[in-house]
Amino acid sequence: MFAYTIAKHYNISLTEVYNMSEEIFKQSLVWALVSQDQEEKAERKSRMAESGSDEVVDFDYSFLEMEDF
Repeated sequence: MFAYTIAKHYNISLTEVYNMSEEIFKQSLVWALVSQDQEEKAERKSRMAESGSDEVVDFDYSFLEMEDF
């Protein structure tokens, strides 16, 4: 799975990934996973903006004033 992730991110073949040194493989995997995570965050942010979820929600904290709390 990690080899596929690297190959997909860098648009290279699995053979090229398998021929990488262990050090290069690990560093490539880190960058691919970080990039994937950032893309997912950007997509979520975009979906939130499109759905109009920028509305303000009021919270009722009056229960904090109760004696039994």
